[in-house]
Amino acid sequence: MSAEPGQGFRWGAIKRRSAYNPDGTEQSTARQEDAIFSYVEQHGLGRIVSVYTDIASAFNEKARRPEFVNALEDLRAGRIDGIIVWKLDRLTRRRSQMRRILSLLEDCGGRLVSVVEGVDTADPAKKEITEIVLGVYVGAAQAESESISERIRLMHFDMARKGIPHHSHVRPFGHTDDWCSLVPAEVDVLHEAGRRVLAGEAANSIALDFTRRKIKTTLGRTKWHPEVLTRMLTSARMVGMREYGGKLYPLADVPPIFEREEWERICAKLERHARPQGPGEQRLLSNIALCECLSHVIAGGRQARGRRSHDLAEFSYRCRPRRKGREGGCGHLWITGALADAEVSRRVIAWLTKDNITNLLYRFADAARVDETQARINELTESLHALSKALAPPPGIPRMPLETYYERVREIEAERATFGRRLAVTREAAMLAELLEIEDVAAEWQARNVKWRRSILKLITQTIVIERRGKGEPGELPHLRRFDPSRVRIQWAI
Repeated sequence: MSAEPGQGFRWGAIKRRSAYNPDGTEQSTARQEDAIFSYVEQHGLGRIVSVYTDIASAFNEKARRPEFVNALEDLRAGRIDGIIVWKLDRLTRRRSQMRRILSLLEDCGGRLVSVVEGVDTADPAKKEITEIVLGVYVGAAQAESESISERIRLMHFDMARKGIPHHSHVRPFGHTDDWCSLVPAEVDVLHEAGRRVLAGEAANSIALDFTRRKIKTTLGRTKWHPEVLTRMLTSARMVGMREYGGKLYPLADVPPIFEREEWERICAKLERHARPQGPGEQRLLSNIALCECLSHVIAGGRQARGRRSHDLAEFSYRCRPRRKGREGGCGHLWITGALADAEVSRRVIAWLTKDNITNLLYRFADAARVDETQARINELTESLHALSKALAPPPGIPRMPLETYYERVREIEAERATFGRRLAVTREAAMLAELLEIEDVAAEWQARNVKWRRSILKLITQTIVIERRGKGEPGELPHLRRFDPSRVRIQWAI
């Protein structure tokens, strides 16, 4: 590792927390940050310029850790020179992920430091054994996580067999805090939702109606989410049971809200209407392109206005009509999806010249603006650390009241988050910078996945509008008209 410490060395501190406390507070990451700042100051290692905080497991490979990804992107882009963590398990609990991190550090000439374990990948005296030591620590953290997971699984299985509810800090809707009694008003709401589901109404429509009627949740909120309502109705708690490992176990002293047969019919109905839980949008223009009514178009199946589509129409884009209790558009747009995608792709490839990419990069990633944003983040980060010292001032100086301290911390954290979001634009624009090094843009566009193409499309366009009707021959039926490329209007970002 070639990076050397010094006064101007820029660190990115990665923190991780598991969850908030029941009262909404959280002190773990603040303690981690204070320890990291003190370590850097005491050892003269430079300064902390960015702080990255996630609430996710470092063991679960599928967990979303956007700030962890941002830290690696900033290291790759040269916005930070190294990564520092309070403890290695705050960074990762997977050997495979640690190897990838080390490869990135080697490629960038970066540096990794852990405060608790005392690991420093740039220490020449320990260079030969650093990777072995990292493997031991991360391997131990991985083994600990696996052991904890196994103990938790065994605990939940034992609780399920004994009929013990899994209590949380939030009271379950329909039951009292101890789960031993029903809340009549909430039971009526659940019964209403169940009847409406069995009648064919979607969970989204029911949730919108409950929100409109300002029905309160157990947290006192009036905003209902369809996925939460669905999870609630399909919970085995509705029939006084607990599900574990695909089996149902009766809960002691927990009264049911639905009869078992009725609940199973509700679950079956919701399962048939459930949206596929895929990795995101699977079509290039879905929820990006607009109809003339300015509603987003969505991708549909083979059916087109009650008729079977022809030839290339394996899927279509359409404007979803407005229905009772649900937002929507005019419902009058239908266009062959494969042909619309091909037309947009053709124009995008033609637009992605080096001049256009360079001009757009200047707009998204103006160097002065990025430096200014980063400098302000640095100031806020240092202010936060200085503020913590006010709780333990030198003799003769009064201690800052805790209420004042927490209020100031909230203000600084909020401003730091705002400036952090501004830097996100720069990270997205890094994908455009990659295109400058590609000779065959058309081949690259076709080779990349739809998620990458959609990201590029959002960066280089302001709007994509699809007209409702194409220009056909006189007397030609609308659904038999040839594809008209002029229906697709693109306004570029520059």
